[in-house]
Amino acid sequence: MTEAENRTGKERIAAGMGCPQKDRELEAMERYWFWLCSIPELSQKVLKALVFYFGSPRGVWEAPEEEFGIWKKTGAKWVEELLRFRRSCGPEQIWHSAEKKGIKFISREREGFPSRLRHIPDCPAGLFYRGRLPGEEAFSAAIVGARQCSPYGRIMARELSRALAGAGVQVISGLALGIDGTAQRAAAEAGGSSFGVLGCGVDQCYPQENFPLYQELLERGGVLSEFPPGSRPLPFHFPLRNRIISGLADAVIVVEAREKSGSLITADLALEQGKDVYAVPGRSTDDLSRGCNRLIAQGAGVILTPERLMEELKLEQTTWEKFRKRQLSLAPEEELVYSNLDLLPKGLNEIAKKTALPFGRLTEILLKLQLKGLAAEIAKNQYIKSER
Repeated sequence: MTEAENRTGKERIAAGMGCPQKDRELEAMERYWFWLCSIPELSQKVLKALVFYFGSPRGVWEAPEEEFGIWKKTGAKWVEELLRFRRSCGPEQIWHSAEKKGIKFISREREGFPSRLRHIPDCPAGLFYRGRLPGEEAFSAAIVGARQCSPYGRIMARELSRALAGAGVQVISGLALGIDGTAQRAAAEAGGSSFGVLGCGVDQCYPQENFPLYQELLERGGVLSEFPPGSRPLPFHFPLRNRIISGLADAVIVVEAREKSGSLITADLALEQGKDVYAVPGRSTDDLSRGCNRLIAQGAGVILTPERLMEELKLEQTTWEKFRKRQLSLAPEEELVYSNLDLLPKGLNEIAKKTALPFGRLTEILLKLQLKGLAAEIAKNQYIKSER
């Protein structure tokens, strides 16, 4: 026998080799956690109180019904829901049912639970997920913003997300319409990893319009939720899920937000969690920019370009610059003209002055960029960088 085979179970565990019996015990305990976290609309506060009172999720499962009398007397509505759920399905049944649907689960007690979340207030007891969870070593950034965003916001979200993905950053967001979905789609298109935090169960996509993106994230990253499978996207779920979006991120970037928006809730949570917050500024008269401008006035970092974002986050620019040029497949002169375009209109004379190209050659290149969808002429001889 080898030296490793001669070790006792305790020695094998100490050596990090694992023990079949211990692994089975952990797996069994995980199923009880899965069962407890699957009880519909059971808040984290109640869940923690139950585990404290009964000693473990298994204790909750095995406790006689009369043991719940202490809560029944208070009129707690969740007691009957828990007992009804316990009568209808057990840990093994619900575990295997989820496995068939490709749904995985990890409790905060297990190794592999996202360490970033362990340090936030009100850490979820467990996460349901499809695909995979964000990696521990890679830098993670959340990009959030308005659902009804402007073309400016959409372009900025796409540019920033492509830059992050090109630098190997994991992009976290809420899979919502507008800024969230645009950023996550851009990260996936750039070959990067992106993770959607849902305000419903991971067995459904909300909103339905983003189902193709949902499917893509299962290949390029994953979707996750603290809410059990079957949970509907109820309004109060979304503020709760925002703490997980910010919790999984090393930095939070707000692209567009009104003065009262879920994105600002995410930014506030990020600050409470000790995360860096950045915002894309806009005109003071634009409703969609007022939230971001307020964040900047309160001390958030200002992001004007992908280059500035790389500098702020202290990320390697070489990787994403090479990636960007490869994706664009631009000739040197095309790259020169493209880099001098902006989201605000520039006149032909101004572009010619900055590029030192003859007007004939410049107009030819601008036409090529328009055909590639990289530039748009919004008025006579007035050009902007277009959304890719």
